[in-house]
Amino acid sequence: MLEGARDSLVRQLRVLEELVKARLEVDVPGMVAGVKARVESRLRLDPLPIEADLANKPGPFGFGAVRTWAWQSPEAQKIVLSHIGLRPVIEGFALVIHPRKRLAPIFGADLMALPTRLSVNADVYGARELTGDVLEPLGESFGRLRSHAGPAWAQSIASGAGLHARPSPRLVDDAFAALTAAIGRYLDVLTAAKEGSTEGNVPSQRDFFTAFHEHGPRKGPLGHLFGAAWAERYSRLIFE
Repeated sequence: MLEGARDSLVRQLRVLEELVKARLEVDVPGMVAGVKARVESRLRLDPLPIEADLANKPGPFGFGAVRTWAWQSPEAQKIVLSHIGLRPVIEGFALVIHPRKRLAPIFGADLMALPTRLSVNADVYGARELTGDVLEPLGESFGRLRSHAGPAWAQSIASGAGLHARPSPRLVDDAFAALTAAIGRYLDVLTAAKEGSTEGNVPSQRDFFTAFHEHGPRKGPLGHLFGAAWAERYSRLIFE
């Protein structure tokens, strides 16, 4: 019995070691560069000013940093890309696109590499008539990652067809491919969307901000590492 327990423990440790190794091989800076290039290739970006400590926030004791870029374009009032580089605790990126006077939903995506797993999300937010058909064509690739419904607090404004998965680091290529496909699909929808205001008849920008400001970075690792005041400003930059 003791020998069997020992063998089981050894197997578990080997699996854990393999997961950690796969996690450390995830090229998050390369992903950030790829996402930035994809957005730049589709939208004419003009930089938006950001406060210095939001553009580049060193981690505690100089350990890593959070770097953030913001732009606007004729189609989007704000595009924010953030690289969270606090390896090996947490490393990843987030992208949020707010449309400019177009009948299109808000887009939000992130991929985070945690010590032994990934967290990947991509969804559109707004009224069902704006969100329903955006990401549905990608359902098969999302399903291969065992995508689920996403957090309960966002479901009233989410599409119901987004990517929300917690795959192994071994599946990082599949996860990133699914996320970038979602970005491409959203950019197709955004650039083709008719001009118009969504105020008054669909969930507003305020609904999106309220949900993510309440449950986002302020409640997670960034809030704990950098403090409530900085996390409050960071959250407003991304979601408001």
